Amino acid sequence: MKNYDLIIIGGGIVGASAAYYASKENLNVLLIEKDSIASHASGFAYGGITPHVGLDESDPYNQISKYSYELHKLLATEIPEISGIDYGYKTYPNFELALNEEDDKELYSIYKNNSNSGIYEWYSGDDLRKVENRLGPSVISALVTKLSSGVEPYKLTLALSIAAEKMGVTILNSEVENINIQNNSVDISTNKGKEITGKNVLVSAGPWSSNFSKSFGFDIPIKPLKGQILRLKSDEILENGFHWGPNYVTTKQDGLIWAGTTEEDVGFDENPSNFGLQSIMESLIRVFPFLESSELVLQTACLRPLAIDKSPILSKSEYGNLYLASGTGRQGILLGPAMGKLILDNIMSNKTYISIEPFSHKRFL
Repeated sequence: MKNYDLIIIGGGIVGASAAYYASKENLNVLLIEKDSIASHASGFAYGGITPHVGLDESDPYNQISKYSYELHKLLATEIPEISGIDYGYKTYPNFELALNEEDDKELYSIYKNNSNSGIYEWYSGDDLRKVENRLGPSVISALVTKLSSGVEPYKLTLALSIAAEKMGVTILNSEVENINIQNNSVDISTNKGKEITGKNVLVSAGPWSSNFSKSFGFDIPIKPLKGQILRLKSDEILENGFHWGPNYVTTKQDGLIWAGTTEEDVGFDENPSNFGLQSIMESLIRVFPFLESSELVLQTACLRPLAIDKSPILSKSEYGNLYLASGTGRQGILLGPAMGKLILDNIMSNKTYISIEPFSHKRFL
């Protein structure tokens, strides 16, 4: 029986990132995915890489967001060459739009409180329309974030997994049925009758991570948060990224306009719905009326892994070498590289770039 240094359960952005970083450390790694790489949220996400605006510099979520943003920049210089996949990484300003006076006051306060950071700019309604004259009359101002970029998430996750595979990682299409923690190893059995042993096991299975609660020793508080996205064809493009409330829109590498999103607590239902189509289009047309005549090319839905306190979980079981990296909510593509790198450094007993203690599962106990 082959004994791996690290077994990763889950082939989304977090698992693929961890596999890639582990391959750079020359570890013997097995990545197990029950369906296919990026077949769930990581393949159907928006792919925006914009750290959360307005957080205090010392806020742990702010720190992991900015760390991951920098990792994305480094990956963009490595992964396309190794994998042979151009996943459309590009930087562009992100416009956080205010559609009412409350939004306007909140966003302007963030701008004033961070005016010396060099990260934000403030645009009045007149300023905005000099940059983007297709905005609807309901848009009154915007906070512009310079720390912003985007990717096509399926291509990114696939590229990470291919790069990891080329550097020695083994990828297995199977479903883990049981985890048995020993003193210095972890045994895994799959639905295809395979028995696998690893020194360390990382669970990064998105909203399905909670299925491993028994092995981890506590009820993992992660549930699915459904989100839907529309891909639209238009004769016009959007050069920048735009956010308002929970919604967003931009033009991607495929030439289509990607717009979203919904936040639905509907269990493990991954099917697109008329509700998703109507709610996204209504909000979108309010901001960009010209898109009312756009053609719907594709509607997708995915399940993001949402921790009950909306913060990621990076942690080790108290019972052995079983680790957890999940709970990214709507920020999986942004946080994926940092999640993978931080948990790998923790597994290897290396010093992590930022403290992962605030993301421990112990906060729920």
